[in-house]
Amino acid sequence: MIEMVSAVVLAAGRAGNMGEQKALLPLRDNAVLQRVLEGALASKVREVVCVVSDLTTAGRHITIENERLIWLLKYGADGGPNSSMIAGLWAINPNSDGVLFLAGDQPFIRSEVIDALIQRFEKSRALIVAPSFQGQPRNPLLFRRELFPDLLKVTGDRSGHALLEKNRDQAELVPWSEEIPSVDVDVHADYARLKEPA
Repeated sequence: MIEMVSAVVLAAGRAGNMGEQKALLPLRDNAVLQRVLEGALASKVREVVCVVSDLTTAGRHITIENERLIWLLKYGADGGPNSSMIAGLWAINPNSDGVLFLAGDQPFIRSEVIDALIQRFEKSRALIVAPSFQGQPRNPLLFRRELFPDLLKVTGDRSGHALLEKNRDQAELVPWSEEIPSVDVDVHADYARLKEPA
């Protein structure tokens, strides 16, 4: 029986081509990361571990206070694209049955999407559950604890999706009619488009 699913929000990325951290950019009424955290905390996940590279800067942009929210400081800007994921995985409750990895720059992720993944996770024996749009898997990805050892050894930019491809016969996709929950802020054009009122 599934008793606990933890979420890890990956928000420790460097500024890159956006000039500042994407997760902390203002979007309509809140920072991008604030919207991600609100979606996660409104869902059925039992805890949310948010991995950041600068707690002071994050604190200036995020106004959420919630006992289920845990801040994790990842020291250093280097360590590869998977270092935040691994750090977050080590930080979750050791009794968690699964971990959901959320990108800190996907501001329209909603609790309905997360809860649909958790519901499928509870009713199936799938090692990985992910949403899909037009038949293609999207983020976020939910992993059963049996894959935690593999997650700690991942390499490459598409580490989570590489594990999904490797275990495709033991994964389940939850079809979603909209792409917007998985849209991220990667370049200035994305940001400008997402800033427009709905």
